[in-house]
Amino acid sequence: MKGKWFSRDALTAHHDTGEVSIAQDVAEELRLKVGDIVTWDVQGLQVPSRVTSLREVTWQRFQPNFFAVFSPPTLESAPKQYVLLSSVNGAPAVGKLQRDVVSRFPNVSSLDLSVIKDAVARISAKVTAAIRFMALFSLAMGVPVLFSAVAATRRERIREGVLLKTLGATRAQIMRILLAEYSLLGALGSLTGMLLAIAGGWGLTHFVFDTPFSPAWGAAAGIAGAMLGLTIAIGLLAGRDVFRETPMTALRDV
Repeated sequence: MKGKWFSRDALTAHHDTGEVSIAQDVAEELRLKVGDIVTWDVQGLQVPSRVTSLREVTWQRFQPNFFAVFSPPTLESAPKQYVLLSSVNGAPAVGKLQRDVVSRFPNVSSLDLSVIKDAVARISAKVTAAIRFMALFSLAMGVPVLFSAVAATRRERIREGVLLKTLGATRAQIMRILLAEYSLLGALGSLTGMLLAIAGGWGLTHFVFDTPFSPAWGAAAGIAGAMLGLTIAIGLLAGRDVFRETPMTALRDV
């Protein structure tokens, strides 16, 4: 993200001050920038190093990642451990590999990351199911609210429609008026809900989870279209009495 990777001289020669690359989020917490000198305490050994680069690390990936990466000569005299990540297909192969490693190298510790990965996947699946259930529940609860909102103005729509019929409007004209009104209402409601959902999702992923946001435009557009169609259907269903009401009845209620 900033700076340069280790120079050729830093990879081959030993200096009093080595070079180190720091993860960007850690550098922000420690208020470090390229060119700063940091002294590390490696099990009692003082190791000075100069920050030469800042990098972005994807910690969610199952691979060896580190907050600080030193040029090889920097840690030459420091106590160290070696880490190796191997991809093995199938649980039987994992057990055989662990058994062979322990039998040949008793001081080597073997960890099966697939168990952790499966556990994380199960937890993520449960969280995803809970979020989807709440989303569907919210949509389901929105339908009665939509019915109530349309029903609250039902008498006014009937009165307006009958008055239009009295003034000479045809059935097709009144139907187009109702269709235009509820189409606009549904479009505004769907667009507002979609924008609020996308803005909330972006804020959650950006400020809480600190991950890139990639909205599901197809699903959002599909739900918005479904809500638009539902609004039009409910509106036309509630306004069907416009064609049944007589002008005299409507005028008597005015």
